[in-house]
Amino acid sequence: MAVLQKKALLIKRLLVFELLLFEFATFVIMELYKYYYNISSGSFFSAAFFNQFLKSFNIFYTGNLLWLAIFILALVSLINILRYIEKVREEALTILVVITILLTILLVISVFLPGSEAMEKLSGLIGTKSTKTIALSLFGMLKVFLAISYSVIAFSALKKYYIFRSIWVTIFIMLLGVLIVFLSIYYYTDNYDTLVKENKKLDAGVILGAAVWGGNRPSPVLRERINKGYELYKNGNIGYLVLTGGGSPGEMTEAEVARNELLKKGIDAKNIIVENRSNSTLEQISFVNKNLYQENNWKEIVLITDNFHLLRSSQMCSFFNIRARTVASDTPLSTESTFSYSMKESFALILFWLFGIG
Repeated sequence: MAVLQKKALLIKRLLVFELLLFEFATFVIMELYKYYYNISSGSFFSAAFFNQFLKSFNIFYTGNLLWLAIFILALVSLINILRYIEKVREEALTILVVITILLTILLVISVFLPGSEAMEKLSGLIGTKSTKTIALSLFGMLKVFLAISYSVIAFSALKKYYIFRSIWVTIFIMLLGVLIVFLSIYYYTDNYDTLVKENKKLDAGVILGAAVWGGNRPSPVLRERINKGYELYKNGNIGYLVLTGGGSPGEMTEAEVARNELLKKGIDAKNIIVENRSNSTLEQISFVNKNLYQENNWKEIVLITDNFHLLRSSQMCSFFNIRARTVASDTPLSTESTFSYSMKESFALILFWLFGIG
């Protein structure tokens, strides 16, 4: 009997060590992945990438703190499970190990396959970018669920696995997190008053792209962003205007349409910088970082876009170590539209924090 008990304890300890290894490995991989996806100029194991990573990494960045919090929760819970390993059921640990195996498979699919030609064919209608987003979102939710499952076992009186309790706690924490992010976006306050009152002079204003209408006309959203950029330029708050945004084949890009509007207003063409290939906010901020902010040794810029879009844009700048102020355009939006856009931005911001996609 004693031999069987020792064998059972050894098996349970091995299962916990597997869980610890999984948590440590995924924490490291997730931290590296965000930076490799956005700043790498070499292979994942190259010295160039690790030098870039060490130079760019900031533990106090929100996305890094989120992964750290999940890791610490898992680590503390697993250590507590080891302390009371005799009371923990082997079946509960086995279930958690199976979940880690499934998560490992999902992580491989999320990180590696979406960029392959095979996945391009498989993803078909929704495309590889959407496939990556969906897979990483599912991975993130299950990763939080797993960490909470550890804590449910570790801190319950009977050291049992209450799967429904884990599910409800996970749902509650996720909804609370989304609510906090939503409120931060909905009630976000820009830096316009500070810039004007203190007569701040920044290196450049970055007008983020928006839709172009027929006849190569700026949409009302884009026009308001252009007007706000022009206002800051005329006030002397910025030295250059950076226009971003690509377009569809056969039509002028968002950046080119914005340039034409600013030239009509009398701005000198030499003070306008055009980026006309990007298709996302992340691509636009990345361009500014690589080609302008670092190259020209800029100290601080201002982002010009709609208010609901400012928090995510500024967080992207923070990720790239770009010092950025924010100014909202004067685009009128209904309460329903503001709510809808803020909700979409909430999920987009959480995905960027966790995985560096956007």
